[in-house]
Amino acid sequence: MAKNDKILLDGIIDDRIDQKLPSNKRDEAFEFLAFEQTLKRFDLSNDEIQSGCVDGRNDGGIDGFYIIVNGHILSDPQSFKWPKSGSELEVWIITCKHHDTFKQAPLDNLVASISELFDFTIDNDYLQGDYSEQILQFRTNLRFAYRKVSPRLTKFTLNFCYASRGNTQELGESIISRSNQITKIAEESFGNCNSKFFFYGATELIELHRKTPNFSLDLPFKEDLSSGERYVFLVHLKDYYEFISDEGTLRRYLFDSNVRDFMGLNRVNEDIKATLANYNSPDFWLLNNGVTILSTRASVIGKIIQIEDIQIVNGLQTSESIFRHFNEGLDDPNNRSVLVKVIVSEDDTIRDTIIRATNNQTTVELASLHATDKIQRDIEDVLKQNDLYYERRVNYYKNQGISSEKILTPLYLASGFVNLILKSSDQASKLKSRFMRSDVAYNSVFSSETDLNIWPVIAKILKRTDEFLETVRPSGNRGSERFLKSKRQFLSFLTISRLLGSFNFSINDLINIDLSLFNKEELNKTWPLVKDIEPASSYRSKTNKSYFIALCTQAETEWEIKGIERITKGKVPNLKNVIRSKPIKNVRRKEITIEFALLVNELLPEQPWKPGVHLEIINKLECTKSEYFDAVKLLIEEGHRNVQKDGVVYNENGDVITFDRDRVDSETLELKE
Repeated sequence: MAKNDKILLDGIIDDRIDQKLPSNKRDEAFEFLAFEQTLKRFDLSNDEIQSGCVDGRNDGGIDGFYIIVNGHILSDPQSFKWPKSGSELEVWIITCKHHDTFKQAPLDNLVASISELFDFTIDNDYLQGDYSEQILQFRTNLRFAYRKVSPRLTKFTLNFCYASRGNTQELGESIISRSNQITKIAEESFGNCNSKFFFYGATELIELHRKTPNFSLDLPFKEDLSSGERYVFLVHLKDYYEFISDEGTLRRYLFDSNVRDFMGLNRVNEDIKATLANYNSPDFWLLNNGVTILSTRASVIGKIIQIEDIQIVNGLQTSESIFRHFNEGLDDPNNRSVLVKVIVSEDDTIRDTIIRATNNQTTVELASLHATDKIQRDIEDVLKQNDLYYERRVNYYKNQGISSEKILTPLYLASGFVNLILKSSDQASKLKSRFMRSDVAYNSVFSSETDLNIWPVIAKILKRTDEFLETVRPSGNRGSERFLKSKRQFLSFLTISRLLGSFNFSINDLINIDLSLFNKEELNKTWPLVKDIEPASSYRSKTNKSYFIALCTQAETEWEIKGIERITKGKVPNLKNVIRSKPIKNVRRKEITIEFALLVNELLPEQPWKPGVHLEIINKLECTKSEYFDAVKLLIEEGHRNVQKDGVVYNENGDVITFDRDRVDSETLELKE
């Protein structure tokens, strides 16, 4: 290691601290940097990187836990788009220590932990080690993912990484021996697993940090047709492979976020794979729709086109299939070609129109196309006028070097709308990306009828709340985003309600508020209430409706805030149900009380319950089918029961808890035929 590498690394960390990425704490800034650089080839967003941070008390020596299927991070098993075949499972277990050397103790802890965490014959309740809920949930997710993809698993790698400021050339024999023991345990736990261990010191982290995404590349071609700045090329498959790859890694950052999801080897991709493998087939471009690339500048020199600001907006299935073909060591002796369209334009409206048009020709989810909606572009524009940057496309501004303090994601902003406009802090704190998949839920938040001026206000309120919460976050609480997510919505809503004197404030009230009043001093006045009120033992979590009502009721008493009925009478749209079900018909139903729901709860067996269990309860209580199911929904909302679908039980985060072994296949977790 060069003598000054630690100084260079410390300079990078200093810069991260200034950006509060993810906070102003040095050890957390180092940890985030290590996660980011280790997983760089996956082009994860900041939120995705944070989602895998499990550092804290009872973490078993694990600071980062990432499960990746076909190049995409698994955070919500319930809504994840599982590949139908050709699955690649990759797991990263990362340990970070802001030390000057590599020490054996962290590896000793890791050996003890993975020895039982990877033994899936032991249920979580019977593990000998004392592990945090997060570690146990990631273990459950890994177990679920392993079962889910096992029938179609083509590659499984389990990677370990130990990052510090030390020198990897000075690793002791005992440390190397421990790392070998860890990979051996992993391979013995999973027979088809290839396990590797990486040590990243100051030198390695600096080298990774210097590798920045390259959006300006040369693409050789065989034949071309052009009209102005519109080009159509025939490109050799091998040349296209080299264009989209870097040292055997797919350049995922080149692919626009709305077409990034490789569907696995479904029927279409199986056909592409078969065509690539059949060297005697007709030329590839005759059988394939090809690839579309957007660019802001391009020039043709001889038989090479130089493309800048590359954004591949259509043809991911084709691209990844070509990448996999050559990356597996296969060749193309007949020099077949792929059709590549290059369209040069700096007009965002034109670019978005092309993205939507090209992707409507395939089975891309509607949710993936929301980034091109006019309302999304309008929000981006109005936020930019306020020196804020809206990442309607993943990592668009991050890759331009914009400070994370100024970047907002659609989910972050949507949660603020649900909180401050729909008056539902409890649901806002649990909002997940599957929210974007429901037209009803999406349109209730991102409506063209909403005054655009509300978005900068929501953004500033959330950002200022986060800044304050960082100052009061307990030193032992290492999960910055977890802490912020659990507190920001309640604290911001109660503070705004106190300043406006009402829980039932309007959009115009919020637009016209003097934001200079929403400051650290005012947040500090509200903080003791959010901090000190703990949920009763009957509450499932601090983020449910009952807890929110308790906070507002106490706030009404302390500060004489009006409009409490806006919170307690249930006028807030139930986004949780909207997200997970079809739009509810406008049918008037009898209001279900919690007392009736608890009667239903007493009669319900432990989950997973069997089909038809509702019939006996309906007869005993002499209620209607609709009343029964409304009661079950209320029990789920209040945390007494969990969501159950097709014999599989999910917790409030969408993670699998258990399943009906009589009805559900233990390998695929799908109903048996």
